[in-house]
Formats: sequence, C-alpha cells, structure tokens
Amino acid sequence: MRVLVVEDDKALSDMLCRMLSSIGDTEAVYDGESGLHKILTNDYDIVILDIMLPKMNGEEVLRSVRRHKLTPIIILSAIGLLERKVEFLNIGADDYMVKPFSREELLARVQATMRRYHRDFGALKYKLGDFAIDYMSKMVTYKETLLPVNGKAYEVLETLVKNKEIIVTKQQLFDSVCGFYSETVQSVIEVYIYRLRKMLASIGMSECLQTVKTIGYRWSEAGYNADGGAK
Repeated sequence: MRVLVVEDDKALSDMLCRMLSSIGDTEAVYDGESGLHKILTNDYDIVILDIMLPKMNGEEVLRSVRRHKLTPIIILSAIGLLERKVEFLNIGADDYMVKPFSREELLARVQATMRRYHRDFGALKYKLGDFAIDYMSKMVTYKETLLPVNGKAYEVLETLVKNKEIIVTKQQLFDSVCGFYSETVQSVIEVYIYRLRKMLASIGMSECLQTVKTIGYRWSEAGYNADGGAK
C-alpha cells in the first residue's frame, strides 16, 4: 500500500508517516503544488491532505485532483464545523478528520476508506463467477484459462473493476493509465475499451463493461449471469 501525506507542519507530517508505516510505504510533501504534482504523476492508494498549505491550499488540490483521478483522499483540518465537513465531502473528499486525533482513529478511517474505495481491499484477487483477476500477477482468467489481457488494456480493466458500479470518466481513466503528462491522445482509451469488450464478448460478459454516453465507463456486476455469460 502506498500513502502520500501532504502536510506543511513537518513534525506532524513525520508523526503521520510513523502512524501509517504499519500499513504501507509513506511519502511526504510539504506544500500544495508538490502534493498535486505527486498525486497526478503517481499512483497512491490513499492521500492524507491538510487544508492549510503553502503555494496551493487543500481545497484547490482536491478540486484539481478530482478533475483527473479517483485517488482516495482524507482531509485534515483544525476546523470541525459541520458545514465545512459537508463542503469538502461534496467536492470529492472521501473523509474529513479534525485535529487532534489518535493513531487508532487515523488507521481506522484509512482502512474504512480503502474498503469503500476498493471493495476488495485486502484481497489479492477479484472473482465474478468463473471470471478472475489476479492483481499480483496481473493475469485475467476465465474458467482457469488465461485471457489475452495485458499492458494498458489490463490497467484499464483493473481500474474499472476496482471501482465497480462507479462511473469512471474517460479523463480519469486516461490520467490513471497513461499519466497526467502523457503526450498520448485520450482517444487511445477507446482502443483499449474496444479490445476489452471484444475479449469479454468471447466469454459472454460484454454487458459487464458499460459505456455511459459522453461521460465514461462502468464495470457492473449486474451484467453478469451466474449461469454463465451476460444476462
């Protein structure tokens, strides 16, 4: 698990990193611009983001990230007003923690956020009937037969599956798979989707990969028939 801490108070940042070291590798940056750059150019499992930051505040960072990525973000603030919490949750925060807090609360909130974001958090595989994805080996199988899914097409599939039942925009997919600063055109995502849909059609599961017109795509288990193939 990879965690980014964006907090300008270095003593607090060090403490947060120590608290989180038991669940993964931690990195720290101390201003909003650096935090935004890190989030957009790397894949983190979760981000701890303070509001009061130099160069770019936490709200600006959050809004900018949400235009491109679905990375889970927990906001830190000394302000505990209900209206403030609701505001940040509405613009895309996954949780809002008020300082001060205990190590136990932080870890519990991180784990709860991860369970919501990755429905299979803690698992190394995804299974839907006879269809399976091994996140460690990055292999996709159906009835234990290896399917031809690799490279960027695999990354698109994994991103959609880990956000099952949630619409992922084309921009979010592109930034997640190709990188925010990639010179590749966004339409390449349609090529990967075409390949995935063709593969899924061969095993009767094409309806699991849904197109949401003008927005993006969604992996839906509702399109799967337990008796085999799509409904």
